[in-house]
Amino acid sequence: MEYTRTVPVTRPAAERVFDWQEFHEHIPEACLREQGARCMDCGVPFCHTGQIINGAASGVRSIT
Repeated sequence: MEYTRTVPVTRPAAERVFDWQEFHEHIPEACLREQGARCMDCGVPFCHTGQIINGAASGVRSIT
Protein backbone atom coordinates (compact mmCIF):
# COMPACT_ATOMS: atom_id res chain seq x y z
CA MET A 1 0.00 0.00 0.00
CA GLU A 2 1.35 3.33 -1.05
CA TYR A 3 -0.62 5.50 1.40
CA THR A 4 -1.41 5.16 5.10
CA ARG A 5 -4.97 5.28 6.40
CA THR A 6 -6.12 8.68 7.64
CA VAL A 7 -9.03 8.85 10.06
CA PRO A 8 -10.97 12.11 10.49
CA VAL A 9 -10.89 13.81 13.88
CA THR A 10 -14.12 13.31 15.85
CA ARG A 11 -15.62 16.41 17.45
CA PRO A 12 -16.19 16.13 21.21
CA ALA A 13 -19.73 15.14 22.22
CA ALA A 14 -19.93 18.12 24.59
CA GLU A 15 -19.47 20.38 21.55
CA ARG A 16 -21.79 18.46 19.20
CA VAL A 17 -24.86 18.63 21.44
CA PHE A 18 -25.19 22.34 20.67
CA ASP A 19 -25.49 22.03 16.88
CA TRP A 20 -26.53 19.78 14.00
CA GLN A 21 -23.13 19.80 12.30
CA GLU A 22 -21.03 16.81 11.26
CA PHE A 23 -19.45 14.80 14.06
CA HIS A 24 -16.16 14.48 12.17
CA GLU A 25 -13.95 17.43 11.30
CA HIS A 26 -13.59 18.09 7.58
CA ILE A 27 -10.59 16.61 5.78
CA PRO A 28 -8.81 18.64 3.07
CA GLU A 29 -9.63 17.56 -0.51
CA ALA A 30 -6.02 16.52 -1.18
CA CYS A 31 -6.21 14.08 1.74
CA LEU A 32 -9.57 12.74 0.53
CA ARG A 33 -8.08 12.12 -2.91
CA GLU A 34 -5.16 10.28 -1.33
CA GLN A 35 -7.56 8.09 0.65
CA GLY A 36 -9.50 7.36 -2.52
CA ALA A 37 -6.26 6.33 -4.22
CA ARG A 38 -5.53 4.12 -1.22
CA CYS A 39 -8.80 2.27 -1.77
CA MET A 40 -8.11 1.91 -5.49
CA ASP A 41 -4.66 0.41 -4.76
CA CYS A 42 -6.01 -2.20 -2.33
CA GLY A 43 -7.96 -4.36 -4.75
CA VAL A 44 -10.49 -5.67 -2.20
CA PRO A 45 -13.90 -4.65 -3.58
CA PHE A 46 -16.53 -3.38 -1.17
CA CYS A 47 -14.40 -3.85 1.98
CA HIS A 48 -16.43 -1.08 3.65
CA THR A 49 -19.62 -3.15 3.59
CA GLY A 50 -18.40 -5.65 6.17
CA GLN A 51 -20.02 -9.08 6.14
CA ILE A 52 -22.87 -10.43 4.07
CA ILE A 53 -25.60 -11.72 6.40
CA ASN A 54 -28.64 -13.40 4.84
CA GLY A 55 -27.71 -11.92 1.48
CA ALA A 56 -27.44 -8.32 2.74
CA ALA A 57 -24.44 -6.17 3.67
CA SER A 58 -24.06 -5.74 7.41
CA GLY A 59 -22.82 -2.15 7.15
CA VAL A 60 -19.75 -2.83 9.29
CA ARG A 61 -16.75 -0.90 8.07
CA SER A 62 -13.37 -2.59 7.73
CA ILE A 63 -10.41 -0.96 9.48
CA THR A 64 -7.76 -2.10 7.01
